[in-house]
Amino acid sequence: MPLVSVIIRTKNEAVHLPKVLKILEKQTFKDFEIIVVDSGSTDETLNIVEEYKNKNPMTSVNIVKIKPEEFTYPYASNVGAKNAQGKYLVYLSGHSLPISETWLQDGINKFIDDRVAGVYCNPLYPLDDATIVERIILLAARLIRIKLRWWKETEIIKRPGTGVMGTTNAIIRKDLWDKYHFNLSFANGGEDGDWIAYWMERGFVAIRDVKFTVRHSHSVGLIDYLKQYFHWRIE
Repeated sequence: MPLVSVIIRTKNEAVHLPKVLKILEKQTFKDFEIIVVDSGSTDETLNIVEEYKNKNPMTSVNIVKIKPEEFTYPYASNVGAKNAQGKYLVYLSGHSLPISETWLQDGINKFIDDRVAGVYCNPLYPLDDATIVERIILLAARLIRIKLRWWKETEIIKRPGTGVMGTTNAIIRKDLWDKYHFNLSFANGGEDGDWIAYWMERGFVAIRDVKFTVRHSHSVGLIDYLKQYFHWRIE
C-alpha cells in the first residue's frame, strides 16, 4: 500500500499534463500512487495517462471517470480520496507543475507532528504559456514578500484565510478527511478552505512551505485574473 496518493483532477489537460507526469516520474520520493479523476476529457488527456501507466508499471495509476455534469470541485476531490490508499492525499491540478524533483519529499517531510493537518504553498511561478499579466502579478507578489520580509521558507499557519490549503497544490491527511469530507455545498470552490478551517477550529495547523510549490497559471488577461481573484476571496 503506498504512503501517498497523488490526486489529479482533469478535463482536457493535454497541454500541460505530460510535463506534470514527467516531473512526478522524476520525484526522489517514490512511494506514491496516482489517481486521475477525469470529468469528460475530449482531448488526449486519458491517452496521456494510459501512456504514462504503461511506461511506469511499478507505479499504480488509476483513472476514475465522472460525468461532466457531476463535476464540482468538492465532489471530484472526494471521489479521488475515496479511491485513495495512501496515508497522505496530495492534490495537484492537471496544470500545476512541481518546481523540483524533491517537491513531494519536501512536502511529506513537513508532517512533523500530529497537529499538522496539511501542507501547501500557493503557486509562486507561472507556466511557460502564462500571460504577461500573470507573470507580472506573480513576480510582484514575490518581490513584495521579499522586500517586506514576509518571505519565510516554512511557516506555520494557525488561522484560515484566502488561499490557505488550496488544492491546486496541497497535501492533507487521509485520516482527517475520513472524519470530515470536502463540503459539497462549496460547488464552485472554497471547499479546501472550509476543510482546513474545520480542523483549525479543533487545534490543528497547516504548514506553508516554499519548497512545496508549483508553476501554475491560466493564460488569462487582467480582467479575467481579477474576476478569478475576487471569486476566491468571496468563497
